[in-house]
Amino acid sequence: MNKRLIKIFTWMLLLVSIPVMGAKTDLLMLLPGFPGTTEQAQPYVETMLRYIEKDLKLESGTMHGTFISDGTKAEAKLSEVKPGIALLGPSVYAKNSSDKTMKIVAKLFILGQEEQKYYLVTKNDGADSISDFADKTVSGVIVHDEKFVKNVIFDKGAPDSIIYKFNKRPLKALRDVASGTIDGALIDSATKEHMDTLDFAKDLKIIYTSKPVPPPVIVVLNDSVKDAAKIKKSLTSICKTPEGKKLCNSLTISNIAPASDRDYSELVKKYNR
Repeated sequence: MNKRLIKIFTWMLLLVSIPVMGAKTDLLMLLPGFPGTTEQAQPYVETMLRYIEKDLKLESGTMHGTFISDGTKAEAKLSEVKPGIALLGPSVYAKNSSDKTMKIVAKLFILGQEEQKYYLVTKNDGADSISDFADKTVSGVIVHDEKFVKNVIFDKGAPDSIIYKFNKRPLKALRDVASGTIDGALIDSATKEHMDTLDFAKDLKIIYTSKPVPPPVIVVLNDSVKDAAKIKKSLTSICKTPEGKKLCNSLTISNIAPASDRDYSELVKKYNR
């Protein structure tokens, strides 16, 4: 199990201790591109939920939490589960921002990243620019939402005839590029940092870098919207106390900053243009 994922689970499940939530599933984490599957994560989710229930003197099994890294399942899960608090990747938020029950309370900076960039990777003998990608195939985790890729990541500057192929494993997308199976892989900053360690890295090149994209966002929704101010205060104070700061550092969280719908309005505007 990826240590980064375990740490994020540990921290996010602490949020369930905020007692204002009453939704059937208290916490929903929809993070396209993050490592691990729902099945792999569930034992860690359950362990932490049982710990929190004991700490709050609640009956065991009364709290629920779910993690999903597959963006193709995110939208359906959000409407099906109706959580009280959700941590959403920017692509998931942009697509669902019109939901009137949803309100942003904070944004989460992980591993020192206050924003995200995406990179289009090809073989050394492949296309040299995004304008040369007409009728070529682009694969990647974020390709679960073509509109997000076209309007936000590619900033409406890519050929309309690009073929998009979802791949929930970013390293496989890079391998497919190296083997010539696909023309390009769209990866995030974390994958880019790891790319140089791959044995076929010498065969790859980056031909496009996106503009910065906002970090994952924390929202309250459904019945918890009425308690948004209380939840926001709780979340944004965690890293400011001596004990909380130590906790945040141990979980690789650099900051939990207050945020509002306005902070993500430009993202939504780009997505919907």
